[in-house]
Amino acid sequence: MPVRRTKTISVLDADPDLAARLSPAALRAAREHAVAPVFTVRLGEFDPRSWGVSADGHLGFLVLSGLLTRSVTVLGRTSIELLGAEDLLRPWEEGAEEASVPRGVSWRVLQPAQIAVLDQRFVRRVARWPEIGAALLDRLFRRVQRLSFHVAILENPRVDVRLVLLFWQLADRWGHVGPEGVTLRLRLTHEALGRLVRAQRPSVTVNLMRLTERGLIQRDEPGCWVLRGDVSEHFAALAAE
Repeated sequence: MPVRRTKTISVLDADPDLAARLSPAALRAAREHAVAPVFTVRLGEFDPRSWGVSADGHLGFLVLSGLLTRSVTVLGRTSIELLGAEDLLRPWEEGAEEASVPRGVSWRVLQPAQIAVLDQRFVRRVARWPEIGAALLDRLFRRVQRLSFHVAILENPRVDVRLVLLFWQLADRWGHVGPEGVTLRLRLTHEALGRLVRAQRPSVTVNLMRLTERGLIQRDEPGCWVLRGDVSEHFAALAAE
């Protein structure tokens, strides 16, 4: 997987929400210190653990753009987590050393990504502004909350309902509201959707066709999904069956 270091950027310029708790004066000072190298990662498999960084004092890798998956395989069954802008990754914290059951972890880029390296030098430079560290912790907790919600989605017995729940969860992060509904630009194959909702690809295809026929979800072009109406209308239509 081609990975190249492209530049050094001010993380607070690339991700302004990290500075939300800073005063204007503190932000001006912090911008000059909160700099980090950026890796550009192209489509396909990659392994962030191979980037030659030391975990000691390292905050992690901050996704600035793109779409990634983290897959975990146990006894031949695989689950997928979608990751994108604002997510913080710590790939050396897989927990394999403490686990009784072996697992495999793999990473894939679905849309070309830029990832900032928040290494020890970055930590030292921003130590004067604990608000930045607190904002990064918020990101980790939000990721945990999304995973908890995703587990709840998988408990629903109906594949079509799981798909609708998944699309609205993704819309909360990456959706854009327009006159036609909420647009999601995510390159997700039916196989990937199947892993996300715990269903076989043929079942995903059939249920997506049914959702399209009901006017709930439309695929305008590759990588572009439109959720028509609002979430209450979707569940009313599903409950009527």
